[in-house]
Amino acid sequence: MKYLNKSISIKNYILIINIAIPMIIANLSTPLLGLIDTAIVGRISIEQIGSIAIGSTILSFVYFCFGFFRMGTTGLVAQAWGKKDLKEIERILFNNLILALFVSFLCIIIIILLHEFILLLFTNDEIIKNYSSNYLLIRIFEAPAKFINFIILGLLLGCNKPWQVFKLVIFVNLLNIILDIILGVFLKYELSGIAFGTLIAEYCCLVLGIFITYKEFEYLQIIKNKIELKKLKNIFHSNLNLFVRTLLILISIMMFTAIGSRLGPLTLAANAILISIQMFISYGLDGFAQAAEVLVGNNYEKHKKNNLINIIIISGIISFITALLISIILLLFGNHIVNIISPIKEVINEADKFIIFIIFSPIISFLSFHMDGVFIGANLTKIMRNSVFMSFIIYLILILLLVPYYGNYGLWISFMIFLFFRGILLVINLRKVFNII
Repeated sequence: MKYLNKSISIKNYILIINIAIPMIIANLSTPLLGLIDTAIVGRISIEQIGSIAIGSTILSFVYFCFGFFRMGTTGLVAQAWGKKDLKEIERILFNNLILALFVSFLCIIIIILLHEFILLLFTNDEIIKNYSSNYLLIRIFEAPAKFINFIILGLLLGCNKPWQVFKLVIFVNLLNIILDIILGVFLKYELSGIAFGTLIAEYCCLVLGIFITYKEFEYLQIIKNKIELKKLKNIFHSNLNLFVRTLLILISIMMFTAIGSRLGPLTLAANAILISIQMFISYGLDGFAQAAEVLVGNNYEKHKKNNLINIIIISGIISFITALLISIILLLFGNHIVNIISPIKEVINEADKFIIFIIFSPIISFLSFHMDGVFIGANLTKIMRNSVFMSFIIYLILILLLVPYYGNYGLWISFMIFLFFRGILLVINLRKVFNII
């Protein structure tokens, strides 16, 4: 193929792997933090295990929805960095910071006013509600730091500085673990200690992030910018598309869990284990998507079309090879992984019935992660939103058709097809936008 020039391809292979490796390690540290938090609380009381699960679910939903501050910043900054347009980077950061502060304070107000109603959707147990309420009302105040940290991560990634992103993510997660152990266990503040540990870690990460940003980009003068309504409106629309896209993905996962729970507690437990493996797969494949975000953004200009298309193809090949290797590992060791997660024989036997879906999941879903990276880098967020919306409609139809007759098999088939269509619909749009295939 004319786009697979040997010297360019080798250079891009090295670039992609150099970005992906630190991002994969950083990504995988996040679910490990959740497991450690659960393990710490598991030594205190059953009620607090349930409380941290509920509180973390609500906050994860909020923060995941507003992850567009990271994604949107990466795509826009990567394009500006590729053109060496520092003034544009300043404007992007300034406008995103204004939005982040507004949204974070809005989230704080909503959680303070509505936390009791939200918790009623999860539990009627007064003890769990009290613990969850306390946890929520502490951790929601990390929102300003969380959203600004998303922007800092987006800036560093967009400017092709993945090892600085790695430092920040590993720092915040390690500090979080240390503070959780000190405050939650040794000082016996229990669940409140864990919440404060996470809160403190997030603001410490913000301080370190500002320091790294100043060190790397001391020539940027962000605060000297003025609010430009047109720019703010464009960034808002781009972020809104990413918000809708992310919200639909979250709803699809929540629906999967909710429908699984109606199929019985054993099915719910088995699905929970398999979905946790799926989340690790997604964090791994996301590293290559993030590499695509940076390099596609840097080269998103007509006179760099050959290199742009080469990056898309090469990152796709690497992503597919990685997905294939993950599938082989799961084929050989999937049952052992399930045994490590749960020692309960009935749950293991139930999970074994459906593990075939997880084995093939990396191959089925790698395109969705890879294409997300490509379209974020190109800042074509409307196409991303529409493709997820269409995939979600297909997912709903399949659930209605398959689950009543095939139970959990129908549910897993529906979810796998949802992942597949997310990728394939973006590939179809890739042909229209980039004229490659």
